[in-house]
Amino acid sequence: MLLCFDMDNTLVKSNKIHIKAFNKSFLKVDLKKVSAKRLIQHFGKDKSLVVKGVYPKITKEKLKQVLYYHNKFVIGETAKYVKVIRGTRKALQELKKMKFKLALLSNCSHAQIEAILKKAKIDKKLFSILIGANEVKHSKPSPDEIVKAKKKLKAKSCFMIGDSTYDIVAGKKAKVKTISVLTGDHSEKVLMQKRPDYIIKSVAILPQLMKKLKCSS
Repeated sequence: MLLCFDMDNTLVKSNKIHIKAFNKSFLKVDLKKVSAKRLIQHFGKDKSLVVKGVYPKITKEKLKQVLYYHNKFVIGETAKYVKVIRGTRKALQELKKMKFKLALLSNCSHAQIEAILKKAKIDKKLFSILIGANEVKHSKPSPDEIVKAKKKLKAKSCFMIGDSTYDIVAGKKAKVKTISVLTGDHSEKVLMQKRPDYIIKSVAILPQLMKKLKCSS
C-alpha cells in the first residue's frame, strides 16, 4: 500500500520559510511586502496562485520573476526556518518498518523539497519517491502528483495524507482514501466540508490508525 504525504504543515511547520521567501522575492521585483496573514490565506495552493492571490494584477513576467526568486530563497536561505512536527520522524520510520511505500508530494519544487527535508533532518530515503510541483503538469488540488506516484510505484491502493482542503480534493480526484491532519492552517470544520475519510491530530498517530484499519502494506 502507498501512503502519499503532503510536506508543508503535514510533516513540517514551514509557513515562516515561505513568508520570508515570498517577501524577499516581492522586494526583488519592486513590490511591497505582504503580511503573513494575507499570504497564509493562500498557502496550500500552487505557488503561482499564492502570488496571484495577493497581487491579482501582477504581470506574467513579474510573476515568473517572483517564483524564480522564491525558489532561490527557499533553497539558499529560508529553509533553515523549518520546524519538524512532533513525532513525524518516528512515525515515518515506523511506517517504513511496517513495509508501506511512502511518497512525498508537494506544491514546492523538487529542489525545495530536498532543501527543506535536509534542514528538518528527515531522511529523504524514507520515501520511495519525491514529486514536486515542477514535475507534473498540474499541482494539487489536481490529482497529477498522486497519479504519477501510483504509476511509478505500481501501487493499487493508496492514501493521501495532508493538512489542507487541497490535499483532500486531490485525493478524491485521484480516487484514493484521504486522511487530514490538524497541523496546518485549515480548521477541522473547514476540512470536514471536503469530507476526508479520516481526520487525525497529526502524522505522529498515523501508524496507530493504519494498525486500527488493519491496512496491509
